[in-house]
This record gives sequence, structure tokens and C-alpha cells, in this order.
Amino acid sequence: MAVTLHFLPRDHWMNDPNGFIYYRGKYHIFYQYFPYESRWGTMHWGHKTSTDLVHWKDEGIALYPSRDFDRNGCFSGSAIEIDGKMYLYYTAIVYASMDPANIHVSGSGLIACQAMLESPDGMHFPAEEKRIIIPTFSENEVGHPGDTRDPKVWQEREQYFMVLGSRKGEQGNLLLYSSRDGLHWQFASVVSDERIKSHTWECPDIFSIDGEHYLIMSPIGIEKTGTSYPNQSVWTKLSFNPGKKQAKILSHPRFIDYGMDLYAPQSTLDEKGRRIVMAWMRMPRPLADGRIGMLTFPRLVRQKEGDLRFGLHPAVESLFTRVLQKKQAEDVLRDQRPLKISLDLLEGAHIDIGGYVIRFYQEKVYTDRSKVLAIERADLFGEEAQVGKEFCTPILQDGRHLDIYVDANIIEIYVNQDEYVLSNIVYDLGSQILAQDVEKIAYFGLDTEEPVYEGEKK
Repeated sequence: MAVTLHFLPRDHWMNDPNGFIYYRGKYHIFYQYFPYESRWGTMHWGHKTSTDLVHWKDEGIALYPSRDFDRNGCFSGSAIEIDGKMYLYYTAIVYASMDPANIHVSGSGLIACQAMLESPDGMHFPAEEKRIIIPTFSENEVGHPGDTRDPKVWQEREQYFMVLGSRKGEQGNLLLYSSRDGLHWQFASVVSDERIKSHTWECPDIFSIDGEHYLIMSPIGIEKTGTSYPNQSVWTKLSFNPGKKQAKILSHPRFIDYGMDLYAPQSTLDEKGRRIVMAWMRMPRPLADGRIGMLTFPRLVRQKEGDLRFGLHPAVESLFTRVLQKKQAEDVLRDQRPLKISLDLLEGAHIDIGGYVIRFYQEKVYTDRSKVLAIERADLFGEEAQVGKEFCTPILQDGRHLDIYVDANIIEIYVNQDEYVLSNIVYDLGSQILAQDVEKIAYFGLDTEEPVYEGEKK
């Protein structure tokens, strides 16, 4: 039976993480959830909690369509603590028309407004508390009436700010709002940059590290190569003036993960006040038990000389302390248990992990999952979806070290700790490990034989 450390839905479909927050001694993650089938449909918010970012307890469904203004879905959003309460912000959806063959999808577009709910304790979410805070835009207003979504709220200088993803025509942009109390919101400004050629800028998230502001977001159609999903997640430097309530993008967007399966990252602060992020990993077909979609390991975000870095959170890294021999590592792979492989690369290096191939030449890391990607459900992401097989990092600058984390159906590669990350969904990994032109290769298993999460259990 597969054992995984990664966050999985309770059943069926999941996508974006929502409402990621450390609140009253626990981490809360909500997630976009369709409880009826292994495909996208009318969105609910699933809910899980953890004390350590590793062991997650299912808390059921937090938000579900219950009001006229969200009758077709509770789309993505965020959470913040105000006066001891947990405030949830989300995009409420009504379909412009219903697909007569499937009531869970729209026949002709969306009607979106922004809504919120106050929870007294982060565990109870009274549907009667839902209310609209930003009504649907008309066509001549600043935001798009159907494609304005994903409110991310944060506090800065005794004010609350909200950023929304939107578009004007076919060009994506962001909308900034401000509030004194988290309840009543005023439009502040538009953030746009025509250098970023893409449709709606989904799942925006603005935060500061070491006094500098950054933006992470997921623009629709930003990836133009046709060799991977066209919708990708990126980060940029940002100038943000809380007094003037304005922001400006300062740098060209760069990918958060070079495996190109990652999407919709959301950040929060951990219990030590460090910026961390988790993101959705898109899967082209369900697991044997019908679940589809998972979240990445939590990643620690830092800046180095103005560049954002995404490294594995110590809560996960510290679990892999049991030193293994190669034969033991192959046994772990065969049993589909979590495994860590650390090594240094030489030019021309070649590593094969159960059919997943990693190569190194011309100072770049290349991966090939052609042998461990069986695509049966490419239609899940639309006709234009591309499920890529081969990927590479930019040229390495900080060294040639890899920490490779192999879990059931996912591999995460951390290059030089956090210079780059490359994560891929995989299926049916074999158990043989082959490596050539590498140095200092070492294998590590979990520090306990007890499973962290049984893949077939809820």
C-alpha cells in the first residue's frame, strides 16, 4: 500500500490551496474540492489541519454553495485572523448559463463577486454569515465581471489589503483594495504590466521578505512553448506603497517550479514567522482510489540578492534521518514509501529512479518522465492542455547538488538547496536506481517505520 507524506484530498477532486493560515496553534489549509467525482465541478472548500505541516487531519467541508450569489461554486480565496476570529474570503460564482448535460459546469461563462464569512474558531463556518463584499462588476468597470477572482488578504501598516486577479480585454491584471476593518472594502488601484502577455492573472499573493515586496501569481496562458501546461505560476519583484495603495511590477516573471506541474501557490507565515508556500500539483489521471490532485511539500521562501528562493521546509526535511544502503532504498521505492536521495553532479551525470530520468549537462538539470507518465485524462484541463514530459532548469550558479524527494506519484528535486525546484507527477515508478557520473550519493528513509499517511485512508 502506498504511503505518502504529501497532502491529498479526502476523496475525488482537488485543486488550489485556499485559506492557508497558522491560527490558534494549528495550520489550516482549505482547498478547492469537488466531492462527487474525480474531475473539476461545483467548487467546495475542503479543510484540513496540522500541528506540524506533515500530519494532516481531515476536517470535512468548510464552504459549500448555499446562497444565491454562490450557488454554482465557492472559488479560491484566503484567510486572515482579525480580533481572534478567522475571516475567510472567497470568490462566489454563478454560471451565466448551465450546461444542460452537466449542472456542475458552466455553459457560457461565469458571474463572479467577492464574498466573506466570519468563523468564531476556524472550525465552524456558519453559512448564514456569508456576505458579498465586492459586487459583480459591470462591463465598463475596472474589473472583468466573470474573471475577477481569488482574493488574497494581508495586513500592513494597520490596514488590510486585498489583491484580486482579473483582466481587461485579453490582458491580465490585478486589482488592489484596502480596508480598515477587513469587512468594508474600497477600490485602490490597478496593477498591470503589458510585458506579461497572458489572460487572467489567477491566485495573486503579495508579501514582503526582508523589507522587499514580491508577487506570486498564476497567469493563464503565460507558457507559450506548447510543451507543458500553458497556465503556470511565477514570481516577480514588486514595488508596493501602502500609503498610496499602489503597486508596480519591477521584474520579468520567473517560474516558481521548473517541473511545470505546479499551480496556484499560496503563502502564509509559519509558527516562527517565516514565509512558507504550498501549491497544487496537477495530475493527468486519478490514483487507484479515485483521488486526483495533491499539494507540494511546504516550502520555505527566502530572498537572496533580490531573487526568491523556494526550499524544503525543515518540518519535512528533518524526517529523513535513517541512512539506507542502495538495496534498502530500492526496497523503499518498491513499497512506495518516501525516499530521499542526495548527490553531487558531474558533467554528463545520468540518474534513473524507477524510470524517471535526471541528466546534467551544460550546467543545467534535465528531467524526463516519459516512461512514468500514462495519460488517460488529458481532457481534465481542457483541449489546449499539454502534459509535458521533459523539463530543465536555467543554468546553475550555486553548485551541482541535488536533494531528490520521491513520494507516491510525485518527485520533488531541490537544486542547491533552493536555487531551483523541479517537481513532477509520476505514475508506476519502478524500484531500480541507476546512477553514473555522480558523487557523494546517499539514501535516506523516514526516521520512523510508522506510516505518516496511508494512501487509501481518509
